[in-house]
Order: sequence, then structure tokens, then C-alpha cells
Amino acid sequence: MRGKYIAKRRLEELDRLLSERDKAVLRSLEKCRYLLTGQIRRLHFTDSKTETAGLRAASRVMVKLRDFGMADALERRIGGVRAGSGSYAWTLTESGGNLLNLRNTENTQRKRSFEPSLNFMKHTLEVSETYVQLTEICRQNHLELLKTEMEPECWRPYTGEDGKPASMKPDMFAVTANGEYEDSWFIEVDMNTESPSVVLDKCRRYTHYCASGAEQKQHEVFPLVVWLAYSENRENKLKQYIDDCREISEKSKGIFVVIMPTEFETLVRNGAGALGEKKGDEK
Repeated sequence: MRGKYIAKRRLEELDRLLSERDKAVLRSLEKCRYLLTGQIRRLHFTDSKTETAGLRAASRVMVKLRDFGMADALERRIGGVRAGSGSYAWTLTESGGNLLNLRNTENTQRKRSFEPSLNFMKHTLEVSETYVQLTEICRQNHLELLKTEMEPECWRPYTGEDGKPASMKPDMFAVTANGEYEDSWFIEVDMNTESPSVVLDKCRRYTHYCASGAEQKQHEVFPLVVWLAYSENRENKLKQYIDDCREISEKSKGIFVVIMPTEFETLVRNGAGALGEKKGDEK
């Protein structure tokens, strides 16, 4: 990917030229790392009369941001990953990050851009898709999306059972509100690439992190750990892995829920209990 240095005076000029929506797009790229044009449309161009018009508007803005040196597209088109007219993947450039931090007095450093592997890109874009879906669910159902953190911002350091430093690394953390009720979520996007041992190791870490009380001390509650599986077979396998693991107590198993993306809206709107009711109705 290309990159060029932009002096502070030029960044200040661009800061005046760019609209609030332009900057909101840049902030979304900063949060998600990579977004497809179609995902950008769904986040920021919902006022267009049609999806096609919104996609054209999003494309024009992305070309402008690229020409200004604020964003860049991957060298290759991501065929097969939510492919179509909105399948170009975009990322924030170092200069784009500098523009967003013009008024930030802290010394912030951005990682250098790199051309990611296809597997890394697929997973990152699915995490981005989960963020976009969560935004849409809250928007359409009059819920509040109070907080979203992507990795590594959402990672949690804690002291392991052996007394050594450990870290819990979810793909995403979110807090939603429905009236006076708030729900917290650790979200894991499963691409059916991890072995049972890797999945169970992460579940054990969640169990140990919950037992440490670190999250509850800071946020009062422990979030529900949501595993998103992309096939019914994988969903069943993940549930079986957790159920069969003797190191996870019956009480601790209650912090996990394994669902398909099609059930995500039901979960966010009505909680985990609604999933059990829905499955019972289907029998």
C-alpha cells in the first residue's frame, strides 16, 4: 500500500476542508482497521435514496480521501469476501491518523500499514461486519450503542491463576442500552479455522478472567461472551467443546453463548434468554 508524509500545515488545511462525515469515515477506519466500501455506505451513507446511490456516494468520498492521502485501498480486490461493487477494502493511512489526532496532545503512534494475508483480512472484515451489524441493529431498534472497542483496545490484562501476567483478547467489546438496562458483550468471530484446543484455551482464559474479578471491579458486571459461528455444524461443535470441557464449571458455562449471525439481532434486542425461547418455539 502507498503512503506519503503530509506536513502539519497541510493537515490543518485538510481538517478545514473535510466534512464531518468525511472525518466520521476516517474514525470508523481507525476503529475497524479495514472496511469495505459497502460497509462504509451502511455506516455513513444511510440518507441516500437507494443503496446504489449510497454506494456511489461512498465511493466518491473514498476516492477523495485517497487522493488527499487520508485513506488507502488494498492493492487487490477482496474477491469472495462479501464481494460485489462494494468490495474494495480501505484502511486509514498514517497521515489520516495524524489528522484525527491534530488536537491530541498525547504522543500517539500508528502501526505501519502492510498488505495483510487473505485469512487475516477475512477475519478482520468479518469483525468489521459484526460492528456494522451491531450499529444497524441499534439504529433500527432504537437502542443505544454506548461503547465499542476493537482489538487491541478491547484486550484485558489480568493476573492468571499461576500468578503470572495474562491477557484476555476478544475480537470486540460492546455495551448496548435499552432504556435503563445495559448489556455488555465480549464478541468472538469464529471463522472455523481454529482447532478445538485453541477454542477451549480461550474459553478457559475467559473463565479465569471472570474468576479474577478484574472486569467486575471496573465495570460491575462480567460481559456475556458471544461466539459467532458461520455454519450450523460449527455452532454445534463449539457448543459441544464448551459443554464437554471439565475445566469449565457449570456456573462458568453460563457466561458463554454460541450463535449464528442470523441470531445476533435477537440476542442484542432481547438477551440470551430470548434465544432459548426461540429455539423452543421451533421444535
